[in-house]
Amino acid sequence: MDKYKFNSDKLEFEEDRKGFLWWVKKGFKYLFLSLLLAVCYYVAISLLFSTEQERRLRRENRAMAKEYRLLEEKLDVLDNTISNLRVKDRDIYRLVFNSEPPAFSLSGSGAFSIGEIETLDNDRLVAESAQTLSALLDEAEEADKSIASIYESTGYLGADLAHIPTIVPLKDFLVSQSGASLGRKVNPFYKTVVMHDGMDLVASVGTEVVATADGRVSLTRRSSRESGNSVEIDHGNGYKTVYSHLGDILVRNGMVVERGETIARVG
Repeated sequence: MDKYKFNSDKLEFEEDRKGFLWWVKKGFKYLFLSLLLAVCYYVAISLLFSTEQERRLRRENRAMAKEYRLLEEKLDVLDNTISNLRVKDRDIYRLVFNSEPPAFSLSGSGAFSIGEIETLDNDRLVAESAQTLSALLDEAEEADKSIASIYESTGYLGADLAHIPTIVPLKDFLVSQSGASLGRKVNPFYKTVVMHDGMDLVASVGTEVVATADGRVSLTRRSSRESGNSVEIDHGNGYKTVYSHLGDILVRNGMVVERGETIARVG
């Protein structure tokens, strides 16, 4: 049945004809309402109901979170263990070398930065954390064995450990001060190849020379020839050290000295 509308200009009824544009607008209106209803339906379903895959993923996330917490606890225990090993290591260094151990900084430990943790997927994060933990455990075990071996091999020495020469005989020594070592060397004075049976250390005149271990001064010599002024210390157990090319000699024959004690100055 045709529809009519009243034309107020012509004062008569006319057939109501719908143009193409009217139908397009009406179609878009229904399409928009349909899409809006679909979105609302999807949001409601997502909030109220879960798919099997979503439930499985949530279970996996909970399991991984629990496993990661366990790894964190193990890492805390391992960190305490390594800290204790580090203290033992420094104590051994002080005992053997009678000096403060050098400070080392570790790098490349395998730890993740905050940015990496945010971008890594859970599987990789847990796997690599477990791998890092395993490597640290192995390293800690090896360090513990090494320390136990050192204690075992030096335990029989007892107090004699202080009589073993272990430190450099110069105050504030730097590696760059190392000179000629043992072996056949060219004599700087006679320009001939001779056997060099000591270790040359380069230092300024007046630098303090210290005993490398506890012992008794067995010889002091003042001379302007060969090795110049020198001091010999007998540490017992077959150990003797000779300090040559000295300036002032501050000890005398028969004097008991301790490791680190100043015995002379560089000449």
